[in-house]
Amino acid sequence: MRRIDTYKGLNASVRGAVIALGNFDGLHRGHQVVIETAAAIAKGKSIPLAVACFRPHPSRFFRPDTEPFRLMSSRMRAILLGEMGVKFIYEIPFDKALTQMNDEEFVEIVLHQGLGVKHVVVGEDFKYGKNRCGDFTSLKKHCAARGIDVSAIAPISLHQSYGKYGSTEIRQALRDGDVFFAAHMLSRPWIVDGEVVKGEQLGRTLGFPTANLYLRDRIRPKAGIYAAECRLDGGANGEGWRQGVAYVGSRPTVDGKDHRLEMHIFDFDADIYGRILDVAFRTFIRPDIKYDSLDEMVVQMQKDKDGARAIFGSL
Repeated sequence: MRRIDTYKGLNASVRGAVIALGNFDGLHRGHQVVIETAAAIAKGKSIPLAVACFRPHPSRFFRPDTEPFRLMSSRMRAILLGEMGVKFIYEIPFDKALTQMNDEEFVEIVLHQGLGVKHVVVGEDFKYGKNRCGDFTSLKKHCAARGIDVSAIAPISLHQSYGKYGSTEIRQALRDGDVFFAAHMLSRPWIVDGEVVKGEQLGRTLGFPTANLYLRDRIRPKAGIYAAECRLDGGANGEGWRQGVAYVGSRPTVDGKDHRLEMHIFDFDADIYGRILDVAFRTFIRPDIKYDSLDEMVVQMQKDKDGARAIFGSL
């Protein structure tokens, strides 16, 4: 699978695909139906399957100071799309030039001239073009004029009482600490990945060494303790998932300032600085608390560890 960061001057070998078009932040169940539909069409036409998304996310472009909201990294999205059989990922640059294109110009310049697409699959609520002037109806009209087929997929939901499976709904579940419901909407645990960085090594001093990751542009879930699993380097070299306890927060007991993810891995003590760690959140244990002393915090950390082991024993 190839990641392509432009729609201009592409070689014929990476054009002419069936594409699923959207932001696809999270790759939740609704996104999966869009991509699976595109995959079936691509198979029927015997042409490549591709996903086209935007980078940066349009919300980040228009509101650069907004709080972090991304559900996944580009790396994790690429891994999951590869597992779904996607051959190309077009990460369309979302820049000033793109924002000035109306709906027809986007179809002509990006989809037709640039990517040479044969069929486009979108969610039926897809909006595009300057000031979101385009919708499924206009997309179908402008694509038809260029010999491009278009399909739309209705929102997917568990039940009308719960609403649709959507990135907005998943973000709210994470803010509430409900990683179980988020996992249901995603069809897998929510994963944060990143390079293991050096912290103050306080956890090691207290007998609970942690692997530290920066959340960067990822959404901040409810601060506190989670039962979690992790793996190194995407599972390369036979690395499997290891159980442990994850902390997300700003460490109020030690007057921390930055928001970070710290993963304590059970029965593991190795130097993994600089390696990539995937952390999968399984369930929320308790909210973040400021303790009066480190001794008090250590007692609670042991309880959290014991509680997480009990949770994994019942999963």
